[in-house]
Amino acid sequence: MRVIQRGLLTTLFLTAIPLSVFSQSTSFTTASAGNWTPIVAPDSIAAGFGSGLAASTTSTTTLPLSTTLGGATITITDRTGKKLPAQLFMVSPGQINYLIPAAAAIGLATVSVAANNSTFTGSVDISNVSPAIFTANNTGYGVPAAQVLSVGTDGKGTLSAPYQPGIFGFTTKPVDISSGSVYLVLYGTGLRRHSAIPVKASIGGISVPVAFAGPQGTLPGLDQVNLGPLPKSLSGKGSDVNLIVTVDGSPANITRVAIQ
Repeated sequence: MRVIQRGLLTTLFLTAIPLSVFSQSTSFTTASAGNWTPIVAPDSIAAGFGSGLAASTTSTTTLPLSTTLGGATITITDRTGKKLPAQLFMVSPGQINYLIPAAAAIGLATVSVAANNSTFTGSVDISNVSPAIFTANNTGYGVPAAQVLSVGTDGKGTLSAPYQPGIFGFTTKPVDISSGSVYLVLYGTGLRRHSAIPVKASIGGISVPVAFAGPQGTLPGLDQVNLGPLPKSLSGKGSDVNLIVTVDGSPANITRVAIQ
């Protein structure tokens, strides 16, 4: 089961997402593009922040990704000293979204950016997994940027979203699990290299089956987690309950869903 909400998920890592927690300076600070923590994984989507990185915003429009975009390039020097070019999703004056090279060694790496006739440097901590779930509000918390797949007794499936527009952004929209089989499809990054230990998930403290956890298969660095069928014991859990995905003992950012 591989589905994707292209409009929302493309926006997540192809557009600039300015965050006040990152100061604008001549250095280059890297975080996971899924939960904004400073640990990333090989073959995952990262966001780097600096000042004066580009004159304007340029986003990629084709695949495969290029290692040069808007005149900018990024080179990762990993723990072993190996220099690896990074593929770029988006370049803007304050932010560059890029793909951590799949061949990068685990450990502390140096990031060198050549952009806008200047050189920017920083460091990044690379772990085998650094699970992150994309959220609808691009903040790393709140309702996940997910899809609900409902399969009726006739075998036909329908897609919907577990979120809805609110005054201050997206809020939870109740997921109806009263009939048929219902699945929740999450999108994230940094989890595809998990070990043979099963990926775990829970909603409101109740364990839910993980049918799939790995590469989404279409977009670079994007991972997918299929949960379900959601157990009927979740019925009536109510609004804004915690959804937790744990990969090799490391929990992803906690998101929130509503179950009716």
